[in-house]
Amino acid sequence: MKIKRIFHPIGQGAFYSERHENLNIVYDCGSKTAKKVSDSIVQNAFTKDTTIDILFISHFDSDHVNKISILKQHTKIKKVIMPLLHDEQKNFLLNIFRILNINLLTLIQEPKKFFGEDTDIIFVKPAEDNMPINDTNSRNIIDLKNKEEIESGTILTLNSSPSKKANWIFISYNFKYKDRNKDLEQKLLANGFDVNRLKTDSNYTLHEIQNDVSNKKLFKKIYNSLKKDGNDTCINENSMIVYSGVDKKHECQINYTYDKYTFNNSKNNNKNRVSCIYTGDTDLTKVPIKARFSIYWDYVNTIQIPHHGAEHNFEKSVLDDKYYICPISARTNNKHHPSSKVITSIISKNSYPILITENQQTEFIEEITIL
Repeated sequence: MKIKRIFHPIGQGAFYSERHENLNIVYDCGSKTAKKVSDSIVQNAFTKDTTIDILFISHFDSDHVNKISILKQHTKIKKVIMPLLHDEQKNFLLNIFRILNINLLTLIQEPKKFFGEDTDIIFVKPAEDNMPINDTNSRNIIDLKNKEEIESGTILTLNSSPSKKANWIFISYNFKYKDRNKDLEQKLLANGFDVNRLKTDSNYTLHEIQNDVSNKKLFKKIYNSLKKDGNDTCINENSMIVYSGVDKKHECQINYTYDKYTFNNSKNNNKNRVSCIYTGDTDLTKVPIKARFSIYWDYVNTIQIPHHGAEHNFEKSVLDDKYYICPISARTNNKHHPSSKVITSIISKNSYPILITENQQTEFIEEITIL
């Protein structure tokens, strides 16, 4: 079994893919990098009309999803696995994105219309408790059908029957932040905006604010005022983590390519560790990912550092037990991302920060062989 994992040089965004022997997988596809550059990166990642078997969407911040339209024009997307949003969450996002002129309304409100009839949409329910992944909750990924809802922690297998070799699995964990919007809601309420209607009426900003210049300006000012210490305001309550890796101990080989240099794991006693945790913009101070994925954690080698290396989303204890490969997607000449404190913490834990920017030489590739 061979897998090629690519962290694409998308700059301030997220665009990661895996090429399996018979499948193509993508996790997020968005960027704040210049449109011409980022569009080209997405188009050049796959040949025209390539089939993307699964697109995982972590959440709906623009820099994680705004290039999906380019991806779907260039390729054929069979299945999309995304966080399930309840009506209040959906309405809240629709109203705010409308005022911010973020063109994601159809993706959020009518994903089937956005992707087309040939794409199955699978929703991952928010995690309701703190239980770790249960290895008896398993589904064959091929069997997932349109508009189906699955539990967080469902193990999605590529093979329907056990193999002598380790099987490759995907586990989506949709974490809901209860208080993520609290500060924004309080400031909007204090300035006379109807927060209840933001959550219950998807057209509230369209009818009450969109054409009112002073109110629209105030709304944006409040939103932008929450950008503190280099952290972009994140209004998405959900962020979906994905485990991609082996389901049991097995000898593996992994080779890395970065900045034209190729190296491998042969000197690092790393022969059972080829799995990756994709984190999106997850807050690792609130989500104990080692506990959630405890039964597979011994196989984790790569941890995508969330939110472009933002200090307030990082928890260094994640790296306590062994060394890890730590890709970070961020724009060059960014004053805040990645945080120097995050880089220092990764290095102090004897792990390896890999900075991926819009510079094409920073593309990071992991080539995995299950022996």
